[in-house]
Amino acid sequence: MPNILDLIAGAPLLWISTAVSLSTWGLLLWILWPWMVEGGFRRVFTVLAGVHLFRWIGLVALNPTHVDASALGLPHFYLQQVAYGDLAANILAIIAIVAVRSNWASQLLWAWAFIIVGTADTLNAGPNFIMAIKDDAQVGALGWLILAGYVPAILLTEITIIVQLVRRSFSGASGKAHA
Repeated sequence: MPNILDLIAGAPLLWISTAVSLSTWGLLLWILWPWMVEGGFRRVFTVLAGVHLFRWIGLVALNPTHVDASALGLPHFYLQQVAYGDLAANILAIIAIVAVRSNWASQLLWAWAFIIVGTADTLNAGPNFIMAIKDDAQVGALGWLILAGYVPAILLTEITIIVQLVRRSFSGASGKAHA
């Protein structure tokens, strides 16, 4: 198993872009946070889960002209897991957002279902893709945008949603979001 320095050395531009993207998404979250919290849990959850409304983009993994599983050393079945995991997270994000915004009695159930499925997909996809990328050119333009531009937003929002859901669970499910 290669160490992190070997991975970075093989694809330095991808790693630099990913670090800048994570910083940018973090800054954007920091800028928007006061406004989000002002609107309570409903606004915080809607904005954060809204980032996941584009996870259908993961279906690109099923198109062999865009993602070559053999070049990455990954089985096609694995790419199917990632693609359909992203689609499931997308569908659950839609339902969870509607549930929270409509104040359904089951809103927290849908929010948890979404974040559990979405995070499980991220944890399944992330390490395997990271280990498979040996150089910057291997991921292609679309892969670059997804891995460096979108995945950091997914990670940041998943962590923030989990923190909000856990805090909400322990605070008696008030409408308040937690800073």
